[in-house]
Amino acid sequence: MKPCIPFRECLACLDAYCEGELLGGSAPDAMLAMLMRGERPGRYAEALLMLIEWIPVRDADQCVGRNELVHALGPLRLRHQAGDGDAEAYRALARLIRAIDAAYDELDGDAAHGHASH
Repeated sequence: MKPCIPFRECLACLDAYCEGELLGGSAPDAMLAMLMRGERPGRYAEALLMLIEWIPVRDADQCVGRNELVHALGPLRLRHQAGDGDAEAYRALARLIRAIDAAYDELDGDAAHGHASH
């Protein structure tokens, strides 16, 4: 079975891989509330909005998996690859996708060895 974790835990884990820049010091629940109100805090706001709109995420307890996260970011990634967007935003998106891969690779490894993670 593929790992699936609550969105709040996912955000906290990804924030750690992004050195605290994903949430910008906000708690995962607070960030989700800001995004759902239409606020765009920080450089990762566009990517986070894509996640909650495309998955769609309705609350912080909703379970999310790697494939749906990466798939939800696909349109944004394609737009940047087509040259529509600035280089810094593209680097942030690429960093987030690497963080998703690293986090779920860790979960896959823990599951294979019978350990709990995050």
